[in-house]
Amino acid sequence: MTRHLIAILATMAIAFIAATWFPWWTLAPAAAIVAVLSGQRPIPSLLVAGIAGILLWGGLAFWYDVRNDHILSSQIGQLFKGLKPMQLVLLSAVVGGLTSALGGLTGALLTPLLRRR
Repeated sequence: MTRHLIAILATMAIAFIAATWFPWWTLAPAAAIVAVLSGQRPIPSLLVAGIAGILLWGGLAFWYDVRNDHILSSQIGQLFKGLKPMQLVLLSAVVGGLTSALGGLTGALLTPLLRRR
């Protein structure tokens, strides 16, 4: 359990730092790196990375949405047939979670290949 919590926090930290300078999808390589370094199996790495992505991306989306008084998310919500700001935050969290989960799964599946060399 502690190993998974450390992997979640490490994924969130690496992805947060990487997203400061690089595109949003750096969440996937960050999760893959943590999965390779921690030696996780595929299913746990999928779940751990997914949770990290949901927490990080949903938290950041919520933070930025609250900071600008829901102005941008309200306008974008109108483009998507009247979605509420919180629905857009949840949608962002789901996209971040899926991206991170697939990155973590990829890293876990690549681990045996990388360890042979």
